Amino acid sequence: MNLKLLITIFATTAFLSCIASPVGPVSSSGNAPPVFFLNQNYPNPFTDTTWVPYGVPPTGGSNPFVSLLVFDKYHNLVRTLAYNYHHPAGSFTLPWDGRGDDYYLVPPGIYVIELYGSSPTSFIARIAAIRTK
Repeated sequence: MNLKLLITIFATTAFLSCIASPVGPVSSSGNAPPVFFLNQNYPNPFTDTTWVPYGVPPTGGSNPFVSLLVFDKYHNLVRTLAYNYHHPAGSFTLPWDGRGDDYYLVPPGIYVIELYGSSPTSFIARIAAIRTK
């Protein structure tokens, strides 16, 4: 393969990964809370789908950075539910269908859902989700 072509393919792939569109909601389902929150998912345990409620406070300037991630018991990333550099403020509820980022169903077990936020201070919250057959 031509070296110039290989460099072009690599540069294009690296550029596209930097501009990938955000994951997660773009509009709120309720009023903006005064602080970040992550509530227990429901139903829990779940078989098909569970709902994860969380809130993002308003900020004075730009919208805060927010990530809502699902990890397995070894803290390996399983699914990215929300990943926005400019997440809108408000109350949200996102579904998790029990699938990983590869779209395969995850095995039954205990999973940890973590909310990371910054506005202007950092916030981390964790809840457990139990997946059954």
